[in-house]
This record gives sequence, C-alpha cells and structure tokens, in this order.
Amino acid sequence: MQRVASRLAAAVIGGLLAISALPAAAAGDKIIGPILPVPSTTGCDPLDPSQCLFPFPNDVLTTPDPTTDTGLRVNFSPLAMPRNGTEVTEGGEGKPVDPTEWNRNDGFSPGSMVMTYVPGLDLHQTWGTAERAFSTAAINEQGYFDHRDHIADIDLYKSRTAPIVIINAESGRRHPFWSELDSHPGAVEAGESALILRPARNFDEGSRYIVALRNLKDSSGAVIARGAAFDAYVNGTATDAARQARYSTDIFPALEDAGIESDDLYLAWDFTIASERNLSERVLHMRDVAFAQLGDTDLANLMVEGDSPEFIVDGTEDREDTWTDAYGQQHTQAIRRVTGRVTVPNFMDRIQQTEGHVRGNELPYDAPVPGSRLLDLDLDGLPDQNPVESTVRVPFVCDVPLNDQPNHVILYGHGLLGSKDQIGDIKSPRRDGPFLGCAADWWGMSSPDLPTVAAILTDLSQFPSLPDRAQQGFLNFMFVGRAGVHPDGFATDAAFQDASGTPLVDVSDPGERTKAFYDGNSQGGIMGGSLMAITPDFSRGILGVPGMNYSTLLNRSVDWEGELALEADIPAYSVPYYESYRDPFERQLGFALIQMLWDRGEANGYAAHMTSDPYPNTPKHEIMLQAAFSDHQVANVAAEVEARTIGAVIMPGLAPDRHWAMNRYSSRGARYPVRGSALIYWDSGNATPPNGNLPPSEGGDPHGHPRSEPAASWQEAHFLLTGWTLDVCTGGCYITDNNPLNNGVPSCRPPQRPAGSKPYR
Repeated sequence: MQRVASRLAAAVIGGLLAISALPAAAAGDKIIGPILPVPSTTGCDPLDPSQCLFPFPNDVLTTPDPTTDTGLRVNFSPLAMPRNGTEVTEGGEGKPVDPTEWNRNDGFSPGSMVMTYVPGLDLHQTWGTAERAFSTAAINEQGYFDHRDHIADIDLYKSRTAPIVIINAESGRRHPFWSELDSHPGAVEAGESALILRPARNFDEGSRYIVALRNLKDSSGAVIARGAAFDAYVNGTATDAARQARYSTDIFPALEDAGIESDDLYLAWDFTIASERNLSERVLHMRDVAFAQLGDTDLANLMVEGDSPEFIVDGTEDREDTWTDAYGQQHTQAIRRVTGRVTVPNFMDRIQQTEGHVRGNELPYDAPVPGSRLLDLDLDGLPDQNPVESTVRVPFVCDVPLNDQPNHVILYGHGLLGSKDQIGDIKSPRRDGPFLGCAADWWGMSSPDLPTVAAILTDLSQFPSLPDRAQQGFLNFMFVGRAGVHPDGFATDAAFQDASGTPLVDVSDPGERTKAFYDGNSQGGIMGGSLMAITPDFSRGILGVPGMNYSTLLNRSVDWEGELALEADIPAYSVPYYESYRDPFERQLGFALIQMLWDRGEANGYAAHMTSDPYPNTPKHEIMLQAAFSDHQVANVAAEVEARTIGAVIMPGLAPDRHWAMNRYSSRGARYPVRGSALIYWDSGNATPPNGNLPPSEGGDPHGHPRSEPAASWQEAHFLLTGWTLDVCTGGCYITDNNPLNNGVPSCRPPQRPAGSKPYR
C-alpha cells in the first residue's frame, strides 16, 4: 500500500469525521468502547459467548444449498452482524452490517483469519516455547526478535502434540498456520485479545476444515477448562440434536483419526472455504463476454485474435529522463507521455463518471457514482452489460520511449488510492529493456474512490461496491493491454510511432504469442496478483512490495494505523473505522467479513490460479515478488503467504538472524539461478518487523527502496524477458543502497550486459 499524502485524503476523511456524531480522535489514539454483554440473538454461536459470530469462520453460519459447488451458502443473520454507532458493541443501537452480499458466498475466504476468544490464554505456555530466546530490544527497535512466538517457528503445527491444529476434513492433513493474540493496543487495553490463526498458505478452495484447540494454558502453565456449552457436545448431552450428531459423526471421529481425543479438547468446530467458481465466476464471465465481442474466444493461447478495442488519443507531451546507473554511468532517454481513453464494455449498474464522460467539464478528478455495483439483471449472480450505457471510456496514460525500436507493452499498477499518473514509478525496469509503460486507474481503489472508501469505513454495508468496481477495473486494464499488443491498436496512432511512421510498440502478429508484461508496486502489487491470474495477454509479471489478504495487512500497515508517518493533517485510514466499530472483537470480525468480499478484488481470492493452475480459458503465468524487508506499509508475512500459495520459491538473501523465523526462512534448496516464480527480499537495514499484528516503524520506510535499486531493476527486466531470475548480488546479501552497511557503495550491481541477453541462466 502506498501512502496518499494529499489534501484530498485529508478533506475526505477529516470531513467525514467532522460531520460524525462521534468524538474526534487523533490517528494514534486507542479508541475503546464499552464492553457490553452479548445478547441472545438469532445467528449467534453459544460456543463462544464473547462475540456473536465467534468462533469464526464457522459452518454453523451456513445453510445447505444444493445449487452451490460446496453444497452450502453463508447464512449470516442481520441480528448477528457488527453494528456501528456511538455507544455500541454487539447488539447495540447502531446499524448492523447488511449481510445480503455475504450470503451469496458458498463458503469463507481462502485466506480467512480463524478466530475465537480464550480468556487467560498464554500462547508461549501453550506451545511450550516460554524458554526460547527473545531480545531485550523492544518491538520496533534494532535487535528485536522473539522466538517464543509461533510465527517464528510455524512448523510447530506439525507436532504430534500440537495444542492447536487445523485439519483438512477430506484429506486428514494438517494445514500450516501460525497463531497470535490480537496485540493491537485497543484490544490489549480492553482485555479483548482474540486468538487469531492465520494460514501460512491459503486454504484450499471448496474444502472443509476442522479446528481443534486442546491443552490450552494460562500464564501459570495451568490448563484452561473448556466451557459448559462445548463440554455438553463432548459428553453427548447437548440439547441441539442436529449439531450433536454433526460433532459425533463428522468432527470428533475425524479428529480421533488424527490422534486428537475429544476429551482433551477445549473447543473444536468446522468451516468450509468458498469454491473456485464462487470466488472467480463474476470477473471471468465479464472477461470472456468482453473479449468475445472483440472476436477472441480462445484466451488461453497468449495470442491476439479478433479486433482491437477502440481508443482515442487526447494528447502527447515529450520529455527527457536522465539517471545514473550502479556503475556511475549517466543515461538519457527521450519519452513521450500519451494520454487517451479506451472503450471498455461496462458491467456496472449506473453511469460511471470518468474523464471520458465529463471531459470539458471542470471536475478535479474522474469521480465514480458512490455505491455503484455490478449489474445483475436476471439475478443469476453473473454481471450483465449495462443496456443503457454499454461501454465506458476509460482514461489511460502511456510513456513511450523514443528509442527507434519496438517496445514491449508493460502495464503498471499504482499504489494505495493513487492514480494512473504514478506510471513514473515504472521508469527503472524500462531503463533496462525495451518496455513501453501504460496505466489506468484501479477502479475501486483509486483517488476518485476516496469518498466511497471513507463512507465504507463508517458502514461496512457499503463495502460490496469496492470489489465490484475493482472487477470492472481488472477488465479496464485488460482492454488497455489488448489495445497495446494488437496490430490495429496503439501502434496505428502517430503518438506511438517515430517520425517516419514506424511503430514504437512491439505488437503481436497473427499466430504469434504476445510479448507483454505487468509491473505493479504496493497496492499495484496486491491487486496486480488478481490481474495476473486472469489476464490473457501477459505471461509474466512483477509484484513489487506485495502481499495479499487485507485482513492480515491492515493492522500491520502504517497506512492503516497511521502511528508514525502520515502528514499531520491527514488522519489515518483506520480512524473512521475505529470510531464506528469500537469493540475490539468486532473490529477483527469486520476485517474477516470484508475479506470474504475483497477476495473478488485482490490477489487473495485468485492466488491459487495465479501461476501453474490457471483458470479455464486462461494461460499459465510466472510471477516475481520483490519485497522490502520490514516494509512499513505492506507486511512481509503477507508476501510469504502469497509466495507459498502460488508456488513461488522464497529465495535466500537476508543476512543470518535478520528474519523473524528462528530457523531457515527461504524455500528448501532455493538457489540462483531460478526458473519461474520467486520471492526476493531487499534489505535496507530496518529492525526486524513485529511478530504480532502491529506495523513496523523503526528507521525510514523501506517501501520504495527495491524499485530504485539498479540491480533489482535489471533482475526484473531479465525475468520478464526470459523467465529466469539471476543472482545480482554475487552470492552476497541483498542489501539496498539505503542500507548503512553499504556506506554509499552499492554491493549489488547488475551484470554489464543487456537484460534478456544470453546466457539466460
């Protein structure tokens, strides 16, 4: 996520707080509401009385539905949903989240945080790690580490006596995860630190899982007794006969097969992950319909067929870029900035106010209609093209190198609530190869969406608009890309030609595979994972300072928490949310709820099909993930979960004891060169990030450092052109020019040969 330091953000969020009935709060304030008793309302699970929807996720919150791929459908009761307002926690007088869109899902998020509350729980005593090493340095101080925490030794989940396990009910295999207690200050001060289990690799789509907690201990080492409600199920005396039968036939026997006796349990329950179809069918339907209108129905062959999307060039402006490489040599490149609009089928339910429609008016930005949703005329769950406004003209910007040669199109994804004008960030990889960068706004998460995002933060019922617009945004990007690679697209316009009329765009001839790529940073590295999973025209992509699963990212980001780095006049993005949802349990539950829908608009919902297991009618892709160690904005743990989920090799390159893991952090046997998808860390010397759900903050933010490294840029370019990732640090540590160890002299330098040249490996 890339920080938005703009007056627009301040005006939107600050203005929203000003008109609220809630008292104002500074970004760092710990907002704690009253802790009220949970009412007995429809939809609550009595196994955990701390919060109505705990434990979560939970198949008790579903209903049978033979029309879905899982045979289930989520069935949240409005009475059980979190409420916003001044004096509310569960069951207060505020407005409950409208569960309508959630109840269209046939399961829970593949990256779902698994939660319950265990009073008095001490995880160090529970896991038997209390005697392991930890530093005298505090969190966010140089030298910090804590090997007592489960995240430092995730493999504890494999232990025969592991006190917490998550088991795939079909295969009987344990799933990798780490456990943590909510360490956010608001939760700690309120005494409401939920137990959170986070998958170290995403859960399998459509699969059912069983959670088992046993031999949990408090700080004295005493075993915590299970509650009376669950004890009744263990003893076979529960009054809910149907649920008792489920425990007796589907849960306890599966646990016993895994060596877990029901008498030892503190708590157990099961949940089902949403199916592949449920997670992806909307955007794949939109993509297939849209490209069929161009005359291309085979989207798996990486070849251009049919017509180019229509487009208009609105203007050009020439400039010169200059830079100095890692060897001290200066370079200059003439660049032409091209602005225009591409015509894209519109699946939204109302007119979209973009620059394409309001050109000539004096609007400061292309403002979407608040609350816009995908149109579903026949209520079959699949978006329909708007019959009133069937297309929308989507603004794009391209930077064309005036280098007298055809250049490969590379789409760029901008940062947090930013815009297409951040395409300047792509300059580094362009310097190392013949790349022509183009960009559009990420609908749903761009600057024009700020008012809608601010409104969502005070009422989660409005959240479905964000992933709906994001899916239309993916289609917008794909059409900009298709216009770039099509022989009858951008290459036919003088803005993309040299003085003699020769195209400066490398287009695809009939029967030839496309040579186009993707590069995105921060939010562009998060949402770009979704795009790479569904795009028909880009075989390889760079996800810079990436991660996935916003439910993991938010607490771990200074953009959200705002504790250190935001300008004084810009409130943290979390403030309206924390003001509106004051109970710590409900805050974490809110993160889990929005993730169920956010899966449609970010990499978490698409990661299983990003690389070697593509969706139907979709090509395979290769991905380089380039992370900044101890990134203040996008948590490294989220990048590692993504790497494991997509099958990317986690490469060595950090110095010993830098990573939070007490043992090996890289993939077993990982070494350069590597063919295919990989995760590479770049280290600027910051303190090791906190183990819990808190943001890193020590030192300067390294978030932008990898993209400014000449060696990293060469490595990226070579990967895009060949699929090989070469070692650019000659066997040493991957430290940036910003790392004090460098003393101003780069220790990592690119080879003195063009990226993409042989030998490839």
